[in-house]
Amino acid sequence: MDFQGQRLKIPADLQRLEEARAGLVAFLRKMGATVDDVARWELVLTEAVANAIVHGSGQDARRDIEVAWSAGGGQVRLEVTDSGCGPQENIPGAKLPADPLQTSGRGLFLIQQSCDRVEQWRGPEGFRLVMWRNLPGLVAADENSDQLLQSALAEISQCYESLAAFYRLGDALIAAERLADFFRQAMGDLAKVIPHDRMTLHLQPGLRAELREELGCLPFAACGEVAGPVVERVLCEGHELIWQDEREIAGDASWEGFACGVCEPLRAGGVTFGALAFARRRVPYLNAAELGTVRTYADLFGIALANANNAIGREREQQALREIEIAAAMQADLLPLPLTTSQSGWRAVVRRRCARTVAGDYVDVCPTPDGGLLLAMVDVMGKGMSAALLAGMVRTALRIHVDIGRPFERLIHDLNGVLCQQTGDLTLFATCALVRISPDRRRAFIVNAGHCPVLWLDGSVNGASREIAPSGPPLGLFLETEYIVEEQALASGDQLVLVTDGLYEWAGGADGAAGWTRLTELVQARRRAGGEAMWEAMQERIRAALPGETEARDDQTLLVWERIP
Repeated sequence: MDFQGQRLKIPADLQRLEEARAGLVAFLRKMGATVDDVARWELVLTEAVANAIVHGSGQDARRDIEVAWSAGGGQVRLEVTDSGCGPQENIPGAKLPADPLQTSGRGLFLIQQSCDRVEQWRGPEGFRLVMWRNLPGLVAADENSDQLLQSALAEISQCYESLAAFYRLGDALIAAERLADFFRQAMGDLAKVIPHDRMTLHLQPGLRAELREELGCLPFAACGEVAGPVVERVLCEGHELIWQDEREIAGDASWEGFACGVCEPLRAGGVTFGALAFARRRVPYLNAAELGTVRTYADLFGIALANANNAIGREREQQALREIEIAAAMQADLLPLPLTTSQSGWRAVVRRRCARTVAGDYVDVCPTPDGGLLLAMVDVMGKGMSAALLAGMVRTALRIHVDIGRPFERLIHDLNGVLCQQTGDLTLFATCALVRISPDRRRAFIVNAGHCPVLWLDGSVNGASREIAPSGPPLGLFLETEYIVEEQALASGDQLVLVTDGLYEWAGGADGAAGWTRLTELVQARRRAGGEAMWEAMQERIRAALPGETEARDDQTLLVWERIP
């Protein structure tokens, strides 16, 4: 019998589950499995591997999980092995838990119901679970289809690999005791997802000597080399440089023989601290996903360098002020206001006033792969570096999930999982309101996680309105949380208004329910004048309540989206 398959060994870490899941899905699609069969096997693998990681190996990343799958003779076989002793009950006889509200115990039942045959072995080396399912129509695709499919799967796999590397990047930044340790791990992860022939890190000559000495010992650092024209230009101008033909960088001997590449500046607070370069001797060029990953890493590398550079030589009592300054730089670099001019079928006004002591608001308007739009309003609780870093992570995670086409119904759950994973026991969380606008601009799908209500304003003469309140707690608090997506029809002239609490809560003025009521009254009164008029009226009201104060006490952010003919 001609079987085809793959065997994979991963650490007992839930972050690596996606690696096994993506591999199985790619394999089944290649073998011609239907969408339903792929979804069923994806569920089976998720339950089996998650049980092996959590229960069999205690989520100890030093212990390995072995996953193997194969297909042939009209059936698919999946095998999962861990170092534990397995479940107490036999899987072939597994039943649903007696308590319908119980949060665990359904995995074994799902595995049994989804497979034609299940076998299990326990021994001194651990526990092995083998599952079969008959799929008589399973055949390999023809050569041309296989080539096209492999190309698509490679791109999807790269997105998943980039996302996994991003998850590890946050852990590395928090856990690293020295900047060199963070760069060593982060560059190692980046090198795995970006194929290259040369990878170098360049530092500005003006960077503090202590940092240059610490980072100069890394194998990929080019501190001792004379930077050529390509790197000098990036360090001087602070803009990325991409080449797709060696003739574009003619005259730079340091990159001679490299057909394509990118040199990305490492910036924070308007200052360039270094450059990150990737190059290949032959095409293919770096694709959009690869460039996006390099840019994300470069942004966080710039922030890390800025933090370390500013920290040297300052006294301990200046720590709080230093974190505030770096956090402000992070907000400017990682959380820019979206460029939202009038588009075909819609227009938007986005305004933000930043508080010097808080850096946690994030607003975005980004296109979705199907031609729709995603509106996001996020308010990270906390101050200083921690809030700015978490807000930047939310933005990156959101953009990655949107780019890979994750369903809107799952997006809020994915973001919640990212924050729960990254914050751990830290007292950090974020309120979030997401709105998906359909490609035809006729429907809005809204989900609210602990944020102030989203306002819908009727564009007709009756002036009706609706508030979409939170359906669950803020992100980052509880991993197993359900959120409700609400639908709202959109007609010409209809408006959606998203704000953060800095626009209606402040010391000495209206706050809580009273502050929100006054804000909604103001929005209703200025709706015909548009988003700019709303913003000016809000600022005038705050100035009247807090005379003489030139700086905001909290971040204030407004997004007004309107459907137009």
